Amino acid sequence: MKRVMFIGETDSGKSGLILALSGEAYAPRRAMAVEYFGRFINTPGEFLENSRYYHALITSSADCDVLVMVQDATRPTSLFPALFAPIFNRPVVGAVTRSGEPGAKPERAERFLRSAGAKRVVLTDFRSGAGLDALADAVS
Repeated sequence: MKRVMFIGETDSGKSGLILALSGEAYAPRRAMAVEYFGRFINTPGEFLENSRYYHALITSSADCDVLVMVQDATRPTSLFPALFAPIFNRPVVGAVTRSGEPGAKPERAERFLRSAGAKRVVLTDFRSGAGLDALADAVS
């Protein structure tokens, strides 16, 4: 079973994806620390939001087999730099969250993730459960 690390802005849906994929009760502590939950690694949003912490993301990725970059489809901007994914030297999957929400623009979120270097992007929605099986396949 592969270990999966999630990277994304604060409140982008990283914890929700872990909860949905694990099928277990997961409650993040919201501390500025990397959290391990079974085979999942949840990184603080601040690590992406402040480039001073990129080294912490790179170091944490040494413990994972697959990296998931999470982008909220309702956000008009992205903090993922162009060609960010190759620095991790791991397979990278993009996950668009909240793709079914009112005002969501999943196409824009997918462009952000592809620009950051994600080769495969999966659109997900927590309310309908859309895309969660495809994401589980992509990270297994």
